[in-house]
Amino acid sequence: MLEAADIEYVADVRAFPASRKYPQFNKERMDGWLREAGLAYRHFPLLGGRRSRSGEIGEGLNDGWNNRSFHNYADYTLTEVFQNGLEDLKAEAKEKNLVYMCSERHPARCHRLLISNWLQANGWEVLHIINDSKGKTELVGHELGRWGSMPIVEEDGTVVYPVIRK
Repeated sequence: MLEAADIEYVADVRAFPASRKYPQFNKERMDGWLREAGLAYRHFPLLGGRRSRSGEIGEGLNDGWNNRSFHNYADYTLTEVFQNGLEDLKAEAKEKNLVYMCSERHPARCHRLLISNWLQANGWEVLHIINDSKGKTELVGHELGRWGSMPIVEEDGTVVYPVIRK
């Protein structure tokens, strides 16, 4: 998959960069085999998922998410800590063709979706690397709101997910 997308750098955005079921995806082992393959690897803990409720963000701001985990992460994206992690990721992406990865296979079930929304809303091209049912790798362009709550992009590039009433 990485070859098909001409990837040079793997950014690990898992909160806990390890796997009991697939130990080859543990941080230290991945770093080794990716470097052997000529790819850079780094863990980005500030972008990790599994965030708890925010004490900083108003509870109703991201109520467009019915899923509590996505709501919590949407709140987290409004913090300075997340923005610092995103700036770090973007700095690396300026230099190399970068992929960010987590434990979930499909972006619709992962906090990568919210990272992708922030990047695209702020002028970055985001492509998802997805295997189809036959194992063929496809690059699918990111579309705001395609797999989740419809975001609102404010003038300054901030992305929020309010309840949209019709």
